[in-house]
Amino acid sequence: MIGQLTFDSFTLGRFVSFSSDGCPDGALQITESNRPHVGGSWCGTSWGPAIYYSETKSVTVTVSLLRLAKDQNGYNFDFRMEYKSLTKNSATVRYGGGDPTYYDLNTTAPSIQPENEYYLGDLITGTYCSRIFSDCDRKDCRLQSPNFPGLYPRNVTCYYAVRQHEIPEGKHALITVRQSKGQLISIRSQSALYGTASSRELKVWNACDDVQDYVTVYDGYTTRDPIILKFCGGGEAVPEAISSGHELLVEFSTSPFGTFLHPTPVQSLHGFQLEVEVKFVDQHSPTFIKNKRNCEFWIRGTDKGVLENPLHSLPANTTCLYHLQGIDTSVSPSPIPFRPLSRYPDGVWRQSRLPLPPPRYRVWLSVIKFHVAGSRDLQKQEEMCRSSLKVWDGQVWTGTNCNDLFCSSKDKLKNIPKTSLTGPLGTSRNVTLLARYCREHIPRTCDHSMLANNTRFPRPCSLAESYLSSGDSLTLELQVSDSTALRPVHFRALYEFVDLHQDGEPYGIGACARKFTNVVQNIQQKFQAPRDIFLYGRGGAKNLSCVYRFEAQKDEKIKITLTQLVFKQRQCKTHLSTNSDRLHCYGNTSATVRFFEVPWDDVPAVPRDCLCSGNGASHLPFTYISTSNVVELRFDVTGMNSSDDFTTLFFEGTWQFIRTPVCTKSLRKKGPSGEIIFRYPSESPDELNCENYPRVIIPAPKKYLYVKISGVILKHASKFGNESNISPTRCGTSNRITVHTALYSAVICPYIMSSRRHNLVEVFSEGWSISSVNGPNPLPVDKVEIDYLGNELSKTIVVEFLGKESGSYSVSWLELSRRRMVPPNGLELLWIKADECQYRCPELDACINASVWCNGVEDCPSGIDEALTHCSLLLQLPPLYLFLGALGILLSSVATCAIAWKRCRRRPQSFLQTRLKSLSSDTAIIDEKGIIC
Repeated sequence: MIGQLTFDSFTLGRFVSFSSDGCPDGALQITESNRPHVGGSWCGTSWGPAIYYSETKSVTVTVSLLRLAKDQNGYNFDFRMEYKSLTKNSATVRYGGGDPTYYDLNTTAPSIQPENEYYLGDLITGTYCSRIFSDCDRKDCRLQSPNFPGLYPRNVTCYYAVRQHEIPEGKHALITVRQSKGQLISIRSQSALYGTASSRELKVWNACDDVQDYVTVYDGYTTRDPIILKFCGGGEAVPEAISSGHELLVEFSTSPFGTFLHPTPVQSLHGFQLEVEVKFVDQHSPTFIKNKRNCEFWIRGTDKGVLENPLHSLPANTTCLYHLQGIDTSVSPSPIPFRPLSRYPDGVWRQSRLPLPPPRYRVWLSVIKFHVAGSRDLQKQEEMCRSSLKVWDGQVWTGTNCNDLFCSSKDKLKNIPKTSLTGPLGTSRNVTLLARYCREHIPRTCDHSMLANNTRFPRPCSLAESYLSSGDSLTLELQVSDSTALRPVHFRALYEFVDLHQDGEPYGIGACARKFTNVVQNIQQKFQAPRDIFLYGRGGAKNLSCVYRFEAQKDEKIKITLTQLVFKQRQCKTHLSTNSDRLHCYGNTSATVRFFEVPWDDVPAVPRDCLCSGNGASHLPFTYISTSNVVELRFDVTGMNSSDDFTTLFFEGTWQFIRTPVCTKSLRKKGPSGEIIFRYPSESPDELNCENYPRVIIPAPKKYLYVKISGVILKHASKFGNESNISPTRCGTSNRITVHTALYSAVICPYIMSSRRHNLVEVFSEGWSISSVNGPNPLPVDKVEIDYLGNELSKTIVVEFLGKESGSYSVSWLELSRRRMVPPNGLELLWIKADECQYRCPELDACINASVWCNGVEDCPSGIDEALTHCSLLLQLPPLYLFLGALGILLSSVATCAIAWKRCRRRPQSFLQTRLKSLSSDTAIIDEKGIIC
């Protein structure tokens, strides 16, 4: 049961003061059973009703009149009191709860749910109103003034200790007290008794000293802990006061004397009620301070994250330091500071003359939000930069004092103690103030990054919108002049430790071009893709091209094993090609890892395997063993956006140098023309050691190559990995010949040497083009090859043979040179030598060397170089000699014919008549026309 006492009218002596000897004529005191006597008193005059609700079953009201007024008109003793008993269920304001939820038969929606029954804590034995609250994450805890919602007693100090005992593993508990309903807060804050009350408002700090009725919130379990909120008054919501740990103490203190008289309008509710909430945050997150007297955070590591203001309330005049240091926490850190790296904004270290290694890590910070709420005190709000956030390049060990809007001048920094800017072990460091954020001044922000979600990726923060340290450390200094419970300060910043480490040694001018050499044989070492975020899309880059060059000795080979490959958000597949027995990339080849061999320094690298699909694929781990002593692994990515970094585009592997049999044959071919014969199987040990080794044909300076192969093209590929099927013809052999130019590659189904005149594949050096040669559109010049070989693309042609079954195949080449172009006016004919292009292939519009003219081998496609008109010795005589010779032959023929004609004019005697003349006269004569039977 609850006792309700209503004082309809009350006059008891005079009321003088709330704090000292306030009731000299007498007082009214109320005590409850089983509660200690506190001695608080009421006196004075009141005309409105004042209600008191007991907390126990019995209440004792003691009225003492020490001095009665002598004047009958000035009586000082009169009161009228009503009382009645209430049930606990009806006291819903104090205890919560209410009637159960019911459903309207005409609707499907339930009525408003009543509040749960409140947990008011456990009364501490021997105290009047001090209570202990535990595990409010599972209870609906309420902190209430004694006898709430009625008159609260005088001369009491109540302590409400809130503690969270059960905390999930890996979490940290924060306790919050608040009251969003301003009508539940009414703590007397004005000593005036008559007139009209000022506007209902919540008063804080010294404004509560008038009556000395107030509520104090401590960040801890004792009154020695920092004060984060002190308030009185009411009519407004009480802001959140959040502890930094699992304990919080609320103190309610009232003055010894009081009166029922209030300025109008009279309040029917007295005291306060506060809600309690328990929040759990990550135990290792920099969102709470571990030491209540020192707001300092250390963020060390190699990852990235988000920095926010402490999630709990900070006392007034607090300075929080956030020390960001990039360091590999898996190994012991080096105490020596790093010197700056010239690639990024420079800082200067002058204390030590020892050559210090460059920093492996840089700190990249992007402030995306900074907001300071308005102050309740208008005078304080007019002060500039009362709360600020400073960004320091380096380590700042203690807070700095500068309340001006701009603190970057040297005069301002002179006032900062040198001890606050020293590095580890006392090493001095030049610390630079990069920015200062205030309510009135925001230097740089990357606020558009707040628009990011799972489906939207805004552009990355640029260096003009963020900060990059010159060393491995950066400090954020948050200065709070007012308690953040009353004037919240919110900031949010993205930080990342940029890992500058790359395996190997620098090679070339690329940002991630590396070289691996000088390693003991058969020692396996790891290497991986760069982790420098500025090389990826999230750091602002659009494309990435990394070259990893492995250089072994002449008698060594390179063995590379890829153990991890991550290509997210790319639709690409890696398959084994039956034409080359190598891995090829199919689909979106915007992110690939490609292997290239460099058998010769003056020849473009020969493409090998290509991988573009990530972990879980059947081809991983992938092991590659080279045929040459120089291998290049190229990691190329194009079209990156802000979602791409080394977590979405990454590879890792191992490499080692091994010893294998050496190919002793010369694989470099030169000359005006020639022929390469491929046989399988190999007929000698030298050929066996050179199997699958590429051959290169090198033209003379300013010359081009024309290569003929008997067969058909099966696949055609550009250097960028785009493949296309050329011939649908089914190949009759499993052997393959692959031809590489500077920009293209072609897989050829070869025909045996006896059928070389049919289905010729013609290949030209890069830079040679004629209208009669059909081929793909020319590609743009490869910048990597330009940087590697010079401004002009290589004119060499590399030929490979993959033998699987018996066969013999021929590859022939011919050197070409361009015929000088003659303008229409023909002026340059004066400077053209007579024998400049004496021998040429008309169908190619090319000049060829004289040594291949009539050498017994048809080098031109039409075979004109071996035509009888050019190669007959007789036809090679000068035209005059040929004319005179032909004329002599003609005259001789005419003379011969004339003589023969003259002889034929005289008819000769028959043989029979001549014979008759020689016979005797007595011989019988037989006629010529007779026939002897």
